[in-house]
Amino acid sequence: MGRVIRFMAPDLASPSGGIKVIYRYVEHLCALGHDARVWHGTPGFAYESWGSTAPVDTGTELDFAAGDVLVMPETGGSKWSFLSQGQPVVMLCQGMDFVFSNSDFLTDEPGAYPGWPQATAALTVSDAIHTFLERACHDGFPLHNVPVQIEDWFEPRPKERRIALMPRRRREDLLGAVQLVRRSGRLDGWEIVLIDGMTQQQVAEELGRAAVFLFGAEREGVGLPGAEAMASGCYVVGFTGDGAKEYMLPEHSSVIADSDVVGMCDRTLEAMDWFDHDRETFDARAEAGRTWVRSRHSAELVRTRLDEAFTAITAEGSPSRLPHDVRMQHYQAHAPRYGAAGRAYVSARRVARRAVDRARG
Repeated sequence: MGRVIRFMAPDLASPSGGIKVIYRYVEHLCALGHDARVWHGTPGFAYESWGSTAPVDTGTELDFAAGDVLVMPETGGSKWSFLSQGQPVVMLCQGMDFVFSNSDFLTDEPGAYPGWPQATAALTVSDAIHTFLERACHDGFPLHNVPVQIEDWFEPRPKERRIALMPRRRREDLLGAVQLVRRSGRLDGWEIVLIDGMTQQQVAEELGRAAVFLFGAEREGVGLPGAEAMASGCYVVGFTGDGAKEYMLPEHSSVIADSDVVGMCDRTLEAMDWFDHDRETFDARAEAGRTWVRSRHSAELVRTRLDEAFTAITAEGSPSRLPHDVRMQHYQAHAPRYGAAGRAYVSARRVARRAVDRARG
């Protein structure tokens, strides 16, 4: 097709959920016939263990040709809008709380998309984000709802009396709920499993075996762990964090009011009782959740939505296509220096500063 679609991505030490979404989008776009690539700033940057087939460009600066498309994550709010030099960009929004993260209470943000006057369209990864941007963006601004993909390896295995949770988010709430369950005297024979520091395959294995998943969602764009747990056949008890409300429905999960630790304990005990004494109810609710998630986060639906979105974004005359050749910078061009060279640089700056201060003294 002659044009290149690049998704700028931060150079994180390990691939976060947001990074994985970018890589999957690029894989689907390539399968649809587009020349799509992930753009990392560090020369030679790669996630060796990720195993994605998405093509990757690296470099703190890259040349773009007329007709190319640049997709920017919403991270940082308007902080990074200068990187495109006023050239058109498509925004990828995976979290509502990032959109205004560089804003203040007393100033309006310019542009049809907040803080990015050059933005021409946005990809939204959930219904909650789509609704948010309908309010945040000016009327008529193009929004394309493209869900995230739940990987096929999240699937049920023979279920055991295991309660899984990820302990990093909403730790205090989860800790309180688990301790209340323990003190109820009804945990006998049930195991608490902490999912932390695991590979994707290990996470999938644990979720596949767990009967119940306690979800500590907080300020979520999607709430991917809860959706992955549902796809794995877990019965999910937890908070929606707003973004998970589209799949955390009362007919197939237990939705807990914000910080209601007692409620989380009670609903966990209820799910445990279903598993032990009313397996028909447990299995029916867990399967209903799994069916819902799979129908709305499948690879087929993601590819269909991407096809619709980028057919419009890359069409002849689309305002999202760069009007002329331009060289643009990656986030990494403005990142702190790391490694031995970086430490030497910081040390030299510190010594020089002290010398200047002594001279002034």
